[in-house]
Amino acid sequence: MMGLYQRLDKALLLAVALAVLPVVSACSQPQTDPNKKTIPTNSDQWQKKLGTTFEQLPKADQQVLSRYMLRMKLSGAYESGAMPRTTIKQALIQQREYERLHPNNPTGKKSPIVKGQQAATANAQNYPIALLPVKTSDDDSLNQVKLQFMLSNHGQVAIQSFKGTLIMQDAKLTKGKRFNVPSTQFDPPIQPEQSGKIIIESSIEDINVMRAIKNTKDMTIMISEGVLTLEDGQTVEFDESLMK
Repeated sequence: MMGLYQRLDKALLLAVALAVLPVVSACSQPQTDPNKKTIPTNSDQWQKKLGTTFEQLPKADQQVLSRYMLRMKLSGAYESGAMPRTTIKQALIQQREYERLHPNNPTGKKSPIVKGQQAATANAQNYPIALLPVKTSDDDSLNQVKLQFMLSNHGQVAIQSFKGTLIMQDAKLTKGKRFNVPSTQFDPPIQPEQSGKIIIESSIEDINVMRAIKNTKDMTIMISEGVLTLEDGQTVEFDESLMK
C-alpha cells in the first residue's frame, strides 16, 4: 500500500512540474527592446513591420516617431534609397534634434511653390518693407546716411536673415534709388505679424533723394531682388523681373 502512495506522489509531482514548466520558460524569455527595432528601408512596409513594436513605445515616443516617419516620407528619402538602416532609438534622437532646430516645422513640410508673377506679388505682400524718415540737411551735396528700414513679416514662419537689393521710388525721383543690403541676421528672428530693422549706411549725392528720405509720405520701398531665409530653413526669393 505504501508503494502505491509513493508512486502516486511521484506522478503528482511530475504533473505539477510539467504544468509549471511552460510558465517558468515564458517568464525567463527576454522581452525585445522596441528601441532596437530597425525601421524598414521600404516605407510601404512600415505599418506591417512596425505595427506591434510601435504600440510598445511610450505615447510621447510614438508621437515623435510618427513625425519622423512623416518627415522622411515627405522628403522621399526612403523611396530614393538614400537612407541607411536606422533603429527606432536613432530615429527618435534624430527627430528630437531636428525639432530643436526647426520648432515651427517638425515634419519638414515645404510651403507650396508658386512660380512667376503670382509668387513675386505674394512675396511683396507677405514681406513689405518701409523706410523710417531720416534727418538730413538740404545743404549737403554728399551725405553718409544711416538708413533704417522696417521689414514686416505677414508670413507663417519667422524670418532668420535677408540679403539683397532694395529699390526706393518716389514722385520726386526720375528713377528709383537702389540700396544694397549685405547679409543681415535678425536676432531674435522676426516672428509672424511682427517687424524687424534693417540698418545700412549709404552715400547719397542726389539732393532729390535726400529730400525724399526726409519725407516718406509718397515713397514706396520694395525688395527688387534678394533672398529671405526663414527659421525652418526655407528661402523666399525675390526677382524684380517677375513683377513686370
